[in-house]
Amino acid sequence: MDFQFEYNMEGVEKLTEQGLNAAKRALELAAEEVWGNLRRYSPVDTGRLSGSWALNRRGDFEHVISTDVEYAEAQQTGVEGPIKPTSASCLKFYWDVVGNMTVWKGDLGSAQEMASFASWAKSLGFTPIFAWPQGFPPHKPDGSTPYVDYCIDRAEQRTQEFVQRALNEVM
Repeated sequence: MDFQFEYNMEGVEKLTEQGLNAAKRALELAAEEVWGNLRRYSPVDTGRLSGSWALNRRGDFEHVISTDVEYAEAQQTGVEGPIKPTSASCLKFYWDVVGNMTVWKGDLGSAQEMASFASWAKSLGFTPIFAWPQGFPPHKPDGSTPYVDYCIDRAEQRTQEFVQRALNEVM
């Protein structure tokens, strides 16, 4: 007994193209999610870091998310002490009575500014410190995962959703 059938390659080629387009779109959705998460979960003082993330497409399957903010990596990994000022004679910050730190913008450039700051801090019951011997820990939005890893993890949790959405869009 012989069986005969015809095979329509046009349908297979179309399906292959749609699958490829769905994969491209799912990756694009994932990249946009990581980019949005970085903007949302970056540590915020002035907003410079969170507003600096750029998403660039380098190819169908390559997206690059970057920032030119020099302290972005330090926020991810933390910094070992000591941290010392580079543009003035001392950093301007203090420790409060329970060990939390408050950072004021700028450096103290003169002995008079240092004395004034020390006097002001002491009058409020704080101990002024003019160096940062212990460095600082990484920024962890959930308390345990450094922020860049946290942003990627959140996007990875939505992979199935991105694939399904991409398939719905291209099919």
